[in-house]
Amino acid sequence: MIVVLFWIKIIFNRFMILLRASPLIIVWIFIVAAAFVYAVYNRYLSISLDSLTLLIIIPLFLVFSILKSLKVYDLIPLFIKYSKSRLNNKIIAARFFVKQAFLNNLLLFIFSVIIYFSAMNNVYFFITLGSALFSLILSYITIKLNNKYANRKSTGVTVKKPKINTLVKSALYDYINPDFLSMFIVCIAAFFVIIFEFTKDMEFLYETHNQLLFFMIMTVIFSIGFIGIIESIYRINWKFQAILSPNNFKYHIKRTMIFLAGVYGWLFAIFIVIGILINPVLLIKHLLCILTIFLFTICLAFTISGRISKLIVNSIMITLTVYLGILPAGFLVILIIPVIILWLKARNEYRQWSFL
Repeated sequence: MIVVLFWIKIIFNRFMILLRASPLIIVWIFIVAAAFVYAVYNRYLSISLDSLTLLIIIPLFLVFSILKSLKVYDLIPLFIKYSKSRLNNKIIAARFFVKQAFLNNLLLFIFSVIIYFSAMNNVYFFITLGSALFSLILSYITIKLNNKYANRKSTGVTVKKPKINTLVKSALYDYINPDFLSMFIVCIAAFFVIIFEFTKDMEFLYETHNQLLFFMIMTVIFSIGFIGIIESIYRINWKFQAILSPNNFKYHIKRTMIFLAGVYGWLFAIFIVIGILINPVLLIKHLLCILTIFLFTICLAFTISGRISKLIVNSIMITLTVYLGILPAGFLVILIIPVIILWLKARNEYRQWSFL
C-alpha cells in the first residue's frame, strides 16, 4: 500500500509539473476530450473512419507534434538534479527529450487506441500507429537539433536577412510561440474534421437541430483557437513596451485584434461560405457569438490574474455564449455586459504587466 501511494504521489507531482509548464493546453485537452467522449457516447456526434478522414487528421497531428517540439528547454536544472547519478549529461538529455517527444505525440497515440477499438479495418490502426511512431522519432530529432542550435554560441558571422516590416516582425516575435501554434493546430484539425463530417451527408443538415449543433461546435472550435492568445500576452517583452516603446491600451488591443484576425481570417472566411450554404440566419447569429468571445478573450488576456483562473472564466463565458446561441437572438444582448466589464478591467490593469 505504501508503494502504491508513493507512485501515486510521483504521478501527481509529474502531472502538476506538466500543468504548470503549459496549463492552458493541458486543461483544454481534457475539456475537449471529455466533450468529445460525451458527444460520441450519447450519439450527438457520429464519426465514421475512412482513409480520407485519416488523411486529414494524421498530418495535422504531425504538424502539432513538430510545433510543440520547437520549444527550447533549459537543461541546466535537470543536469544539477542528476549530478550525483552515474548518468552523463548526454544520456540525461536523451531521456528527457524522449519523454518530451512522447508527450508531444500523446494525442496521436490516444487516437491510435481509439482507432483500434472503433475501426472495423485493422489497416487503419496500423497506419495510425506507424504514423505515431514516425512522429515520435521525428519529434525527438527536432527537439534535439533545435536545442543544440539554440545553445550554440554565436560565431559573430553576420548573415543578411530579408527585410521585414518592423511592426509585423515585433508582432510575430511577441505572439508566436509553441503554445499558441499548438492551439492553432488543434483549432484547424477540429475545424476540418467537423466540416468534413457534417457536409459529407447534406441530408443530415436539412434538420434544424443538426444545423444548430454544427454552428455551436464551430463556435467552440474558434473559442479554443482564441484562447492561445492568453499565453502570448504573458510572453510579451513588457519592460521594452514600458520603457522604450510606451504604447497605450488601445494600441495593444488593436494590435492583438489584427494579429488574431490575420491568423484566423482565412479559416473564418471558409466558415462563412459554408455557413451561408447551410443556414444564413443561424450563421449571422453565431458570428455575433464568435465576435463576442473574440473580444472577451482579448480583454481577458490583458487582465492581471493567473492562467488557470483566466481559463475558468473563459470557459464560463464560452458556455454562456453557446447557451444563449440556442435562445432567440435578443438574448445575445446580455453578452455585451461581461465584455464591457472586462474591457474596463483590462484597461485599468494592463500597465501592471510592466511590473511583473
